[in-house]
Amino acid sequence: MKEIKAFIRTNMIDYVIDALENLEDAPGITLSDVRGWGHAQEKEAAQLVERIKLETVVPTHRVDEIISVIVKKGQTGNYGDGKIFVSDVERGVRIRTGETDEDVIQ
Repeated sequence: MKEIKAFIRTNMIDYVIDALENLEDAPGITLSDVRGWGHAQEKEAAQLVERIKLETVVPTHRVDEIISVIVKKGQTGNYGDGKIFVSDVERGVRIRTGETDEDVIQ
């Protein structure tokens, strides 16, 4: 399993959500309002910007599919479109039933 964290422009998140919802076997997602800064262009002073952090855990074989959707629907072509990070998930447990690993994300 892999965790995908994507930092997306606030005005683009609805497009990303709609596209993910329309996938067969849509993944569960968590959204958080976040603020931060990246690398300023041409020595500009760093400024806090608002983004949405989208988090999901998916089977490894779906990572490229999910990333492709996020990039396609989240990009404007301008600086600051965001970033995506992918991490390994060692274990998952559903609290209610005790199910583990990929059964948790189904």
